[in-house]
Amino acid sequence: MTTVFGIDIQKGNIRSQSVAPRFCLVRVEDGKVISEEKGVSIPKLFRLLRAERPDILAVDSVQEIAPSDKELFSFLSAMPAETKLVQVTGDGIKMESLPAVAARYNLKFDKTNPAEEAKASALVASFGGGYEVVAFEGVTTVTISRGRSLGRGGWSQNRYVRKVHGGVKTRAREIEAKLAEAGLSYTVESRRAFGGESRTIISVRAPRAEVPVAGMKSGDIQVHVIPKRKDKISYLPLTKKTSYVIVGLDPGTTVGLSILDLNGNLLHTASVRAQSPAEVIAEISRIGKPVVVATDKAEMPAGVEKIRRAFAAVPWTPKKDILIKEKYAAAEGYEFADDHQRDSLAAAVLAFRSFQPKFENLKKRLPAGTDIDFVRAGIIRGKTLDKILSVPAIQDEEVPEAEVEVFADEKDLEIARLEGEVAKLRKLIRGLSEDLESKDKAVKKLQRRLSLERNERTADVLLSEEITSRDRELAQTKKALRKEERRNKTLRTRIDRMKNYVALQAGDGCLAIKVMELLSRDAVKSVDEEMGVNDGDILYVLKIDGWGKSVIRDLADAKIKAVIFPKLTHDRAREQHLIEEFRKINLPALSGVNLSPRVKGKIGVVNEAAFTKALSEWDTAEEVFLKERRQEEFSGMVEEYQVQRRREVNVLGIDPATLPYNQHVPELPQKPKVKPAPVKEAPKPKPKPVQQKITVPEKPKKVEKKEEPKTEDIFSAVLQAYRKERKKEMGKTENG
Repeated sequence: MTTVFGIDIQKGNIRSQSVAPRFCLVRVEDGKVISEEKGVSIPKLFRLLRAERPDILAVDSVQEIAPSDKELFSFLSAMPAETKLVQVTGDGIKMESLPAVAARYNLKFDKTNPAEEAKASALVASFGGGYEVVAFEGVTTVTISRGRSLGRGGWSQNRYVRKVHGGVKTRAREIEAKLAEAGLSYTVESRRAFGGESRTIISVRAPRAEVPVAGMKSGDIQVHVIPKRKDKISYLPLTKKTSYVIVGLDPGTTVGLSILDLNGNLLHTASVRAQSPAEVIAEISRIGKPVVVATDKAEMPAGVEKIRRAFAAVPWTPKKDILIKEKYAAAEGYEFADDHQRDSLAAAVLAFRSFQPKFENLKKRLPAGTDIDFVRAGIIRGKTLDKILSVPAIQDEEVPEAEVEVFADEKDLEIARLEGEVAKLRKLIRGLSEDLESKDKAVKKLQRRLSLERNERTADVLLSEEITSRDRELAQTKKALRKEERRNKTLRTRIDRMKNYVALQAGDGCLAIKVMELLSRDAVKSVDEEMGVNDGDILYVLKIDGWGKSVIRDLADAKIKAVIFPKLTHDRAREQHLIEEFRKINLPALSGVNLSPRVKGKIGVVNEAAFTKALSEWDTAEEVFLKERRQEEFSGMVEEYQVQRRREVNVLGIDPATLPYNQHVPELPQKPKVKPAPVKEAPKPKPKPVQQKITVPEKPKKVEKKEEPKTEDIFSAVLQAYRKERKKEMGKTENG
């Protein structure tokens, strides 16, 4: 006896948090309705399931009881292990409406009445229809643990702990004995504790329904029995039912195949080249069990006949060969890809239409719950209705995926001979077709030659140098046009960004800045391409890694107004002497510590007053820097001149104290050891007139007292004195 619960939602929604759903419940035993119950809540449903433990709980959609996989797992976990959850409308991927499913079992109901829908779901499941919802694997976990916390305890804490842990161990051994008695395989994992075990996990290699252990919770011990979840919920057919089909075949080098169910729905269509009968049989067997094999020829071809015999199917042929327009009319409303599929589909459709009147009258004569497809298959095979109903519908044996042996008789030999002749004729036809194609190609070739000869005069014009040059110019123009289009696109983007930049400049008391990620030539080029680097721009440089003097020169050539660095970057630039390089070219390099630039993407703003103040401070510091630099250059040149003159004096043996440049040139700090050395090493001064000319008393001191000469004037006087002395020395050398 099979007990089935069929439910359908009456009111409410499982997804609603305010209105709890209520269901209509129908009990069915052995295909008969026993009772109906309305307004059943979820808790009451579980109480009824645990109390009555039906074989099947049938629903038209699992979405009515669990909107997600997580909740569906929880629902199945709470159900009794021996109760199956069945979805009667499909496997979750290929779904049908409940009226369509019920029609296969000759069931009629009011789809607006939840009780009628629950009744239909229960009856379909009792007849073997639908798919079982499987969420657990064949492994069950039994967990025995403490039922409460041990707490801090008192004088009897140790005794209580030993009692609890001992109880867990004892209960675990009792469960192991039950599993061993049932002959089940299992593994045990225990966590030892004071006085026994705190937790024991037993993994049983069996489904939950076969495990003779129930979950429980006492004061000190609790037992949980949980089946192992699958990675994904699967749907298995409740019964393996044979799908009866009608097959249409179009034999030949390319085999056309179309398969319909007994309701006229197209299940499969294909056209395969050079397929053997065994392969066609295997393809059909994958779809269903043929009861009719049809062809579009009045006389069934031998290849189709061989396939028909393999399935012991009923043959169907038209009274005369089906015309092309009739094929199109028959295949209207169905999808097909080529002529082979069209021919096979037309044969299958016309075969179905020939049996359709019998199918329509059949529904009125069948009792509810009868498998209509099974009855239809019997009617097609020529059986009476009483004989069909007297035998229960059983599953037909599956046709093996191999070529079916057909015993040879005289008729088969004649068919084989005719097939050979047909093959020869087809070969001859292919040869003639190839000859025809070659002749068509020759004709087309001659037509092209004729066309060329007719256009011989115009060909000279087309091949002339002028047209060729124009074509070349046109190609170059097109290339330039594409280049300008790309440039135009870039400029439009640049204009949009410049608009934003100009808008920032228009702000009250603010100046716009252009942001540059790195102080490099590539970064300058990138900013120039995007927004342009123009005269008077202010750049905000974030990093200076890998800077070079070339990028500083590029910025100076662009005549930008200033460069701003963040505080830390400005400190690093000062350490790396980058600020000195900017001072050499008088390009302001300012610190952003007092400017507080605000940056958004590639542009930003700074306060105009703060920028003007920082620029003024830079100019002041730049004047000091240039003055110090000129003084250092002059001091270096004077020092270099003195060193050169000392070298020459040492060579000539002249006392350096008597030289006139010592009186005209301001004294520079010298090493004390340098002066006495040449005097001691030169005891023989050369011509006396030279000494008279050189000994000039204290006239230079009066010149020094008049005014302090500028650095440039002193430098010029030193150079003039140096040139005069060199000319005199050169003259003496030539006379001597």
